[in-house]
Amino acid sequence: DVELWKQVFQELIQEVKPWHKWTLTVDKDLLPNSLKPGWSQYKHRAFARFQCSLCSRSWSSAQVQVLFHMHKSARNPRGKVKMRVFAQRCRKCSESPFEVPKFTEENISRILNNLVFRILKKCYREGFKSMEEIPTIKEISLEGPHDSNNCEACLQGFCAQSGLVKGNAMANKGKALPQSWYSGSTTATMLPTHWSPRTNTYHHAERRIRVRTWSQQPFSHGTPNLRCWNLNVCWCFLILIVVVVIIIET
Repeated sequence: DVELWKQVFQELIQEVKPWHKWTLTVDKDLLPNSLKPGWSQYKHRAFARFQCSLCSRSWSSAQVQVLFHMHKSARNPRGKVKMRVFAQRCRKCSESPFEVPKFTEENISRILNNLVFRILKKCYREGFKSMEEIPTIKEISLEGPHDSNNCEACLQGFCAQSGLVKGNAMANKGKALPQSWYSGSTTATMLPTHWSPRTNTYHHAERRIRVRTWSQQPFSHGTPNLRCWNLNVCWCFLILIVVVVIIIET
């Protein structure tokens, strides 16, 4: 499974930086927001499946945390990525070990697509003016709350749902929702705006904004102006008639 992550990552990074050498390694001790100088972070919440090694029970979760730390050399065209996937354990077994999640190849590709976008943005200062994260595919419909008592990320204080709670609280106060982990706008530099790594792994929907012309504006805005203009014309025409009558009589 780790080799698949490395293979897909190499394919994606070579599409955009073919002359640069990047490596992807697994680091089980990686911690969020604990960065060395010059390193950047990317966090992704994804869908994956688990299976207990004791009772063979299987379950799915859409709150699986994937953490990346990345660093680009300032002197050489090289870069490093460290990855950690947080585990979960079976809630029915009393002393069950933490199990490593299993991702589909499609979701691995989507997660790494997002990672490559973050590398371009944070390490190369390249990117799009607006950037949306590619979500992982949920294979089944999930019900019930997240099992935080058996989630490795939650137990270590890296709660999967902390952002959702804060977001809902701010929404109730009428404030704007906070930006996600990956968000932020950058000015496009060298990267073509039509490019997207592994474009066959997802459908990118463009946002189109329709600009109305004056004639297409809603009647609530156009009607008062039109009535005012008609009224002015009527008054001018009436005054003109009065002037003509006065001239004729004199």
